[in-house]
Amino acid sequence: MSAVTIDVGDARLTRVSYAEVDIDPTAVGLTAREVASVAWAAPTWANGTQVRVAAAAWIVEHDGAVIVVDPAGAADDLLRAGDDARVHQEAFAASLAAAGFSRDRVTHAVATHLDGIGMFGWRTGDAWEAFFPDATLLVSRRELDALDEGFDAPGREALFELRAAGVVEPNGERVALTSAVTIEHTGGHNPGHQIVRVESRGARAVHLGHLAVVPLQLVTGPSPGVDPDAAWATLTKLRDEGGVLLGSLWPAPGAGRWRLGAFEPA
Repeated sequence: MSAVTIDVGDARLTRVSYAEVDIDPTAVGLTAREVASVAWAAPTWANGTQVRVAAAAWIVEHDGAVIVVDPAGAADDLLRAGDDARVHQEAFAASLAAAGFSRDRVTHAVATHLDGIGMFGWRTGDAWEAFFPDATLLVSRRELDALDEGFDAPGREALFELRAAGVVEPNGERVALTSAVTIEHTGGHNPGHQIVRVESRGARAVHLGHLAVVPLQLVTGPSPGVDPDAAWATLTKLRDEGGVLLGSLWPAPGAGRWRLGAFEPA
């Protein structure tokens, strides 16, 4: 699939897709009735009563930084299962490289939260190493603290192995990666869930992580999590601020704008 590129002021956002599928809405906490109730769901975000999801990566380029967000998150059951895991990680790397983002070009890898190791890790034999060898892997300190205290999330042991190897850096409540790109803690979905803001020359984009696993949750309510009320308050605030909204698992184009009660593909 071809890459999608969006300019936000001086920053450039590129979405590289690896795979897209239609799934039962119950997998993301929705019902078929809720899908049918959203007039703008089809054809981009839903197919009949099925919702569309994707394994993809968003990359933000600004001021020399190349920042990848949630690469292939929540796709471990498909991409990290059995003998095909090695094939998938090599193919994912090839997709990124074809779009101009070789593994060694990435400077920062941001996890909005832990939902599988995705393509943060490169599996060699029985060991994990960084998928992006020259990047800092940023995970919120709150997320790491919760995992240390027993919070169960897919990919936990793999992340611990990467941390032991010295490639994971805990970040605080609000961290500026460049003058235009900021990570902000929100909680709601996971204890350490965070978003990525991009603001440059009056333009704005926000990567929502899993506050909305699919765009339909901009109106039906947030994806299931540890504090749905907090997640919904944050999600509606971000939705109504304007600008481009991005999602980790959203199908192509993976982004859109909220206008007059509907979500329009970017």
